[in-house]
Amino acid sequence: MSTIPTLHSAAAEPGAAPTATARPGWWRRGLLVAVGGFACILPTSFAINMVRFLVTDTHHGHEFHQLTGQGLVLCALWLGALVPLLAAGWRGRRPSSAAGWLHVLLIAVGLALAVPAPGGGAPVLMGIIAVQGALVWLVLPQRPRLRLPVQVHPLAAPVALAAAAALTPYVIGQLELQNAATGHHASNPHYWDQAWIVTTLLLGGVLGAVLPAVRRLVVVAAAGLAYVGAAGVVLGEDLPWTVVALGSGVVLAATSAVRR
Repeated sequence: MSTIPTLHSAAAEPGAAPTATARPGWWRRGLLVAVGGFACILPTSFAINMVRFLVTDTHHGHEFHQLTGQGLVLCALWLGALVPLLAAGWRGRRPSSAAGWLHVLLIAVGLALAVPAPGGGAPVLMGIIAVQGALVWLVLPQRPRLRLPVQVHPLAAPVALAAAAALTPYVIGQLELQNAATGHHASNPHYWDQAWIVTTLLLGGVLGAVLPAVRRLVVVAAAGLAYVGAAGVVLGEDLPWTVVALGSGVVLAATSAVRR
């Protein structure tokens, strides 16, 4: 779960003005705890189960999905968006735009992909996540800024777009596999999970490359793609696409380190 960088409050964003902090009242904090705890139950339980499966070798042959889309990468992105939102809300601060956009992307991409590939319960899962996410935003004292000035990174932007173009066939292929799945995979959307997570990472990289305030999403995308790719290469899964993901993540990480 540590592969995805943490997204901090808005005060740490490049060029962000200091935000006023008003200590929330007990009732607001009570709502944050109740709603936030409710929203974090699923990703936390998923993470615990995936670690248990990996340690005990449960569902042998599914290690790649447990390490990535079905499991640890999914949980890292999910909690990596929720926890900074809730932590900033607890302090009465405006959450970072990066955390806000990551949360929006995760839900929007999942809802969009559940339309062409509804098998395995994906629409139900996304409905639950969307409702929980909406409740979190409703109880936040201040919401993240999503309307941001555009400034294209001259290196990260073309690399992020090239990665998205290169891995789009992989995403489509995973959705087709989900629709054609039978047996265990028909009731568990493992292939859809892969498409969901990879698409979220790719769009996060593009968004971070054009919006300076959420530039750290380029780092999130680079780390996530490199991790998914490395896991696939080591386990011999989804070749040669995982090689492409690994290379995209490494190059994207290198370009993100270059400042204008």
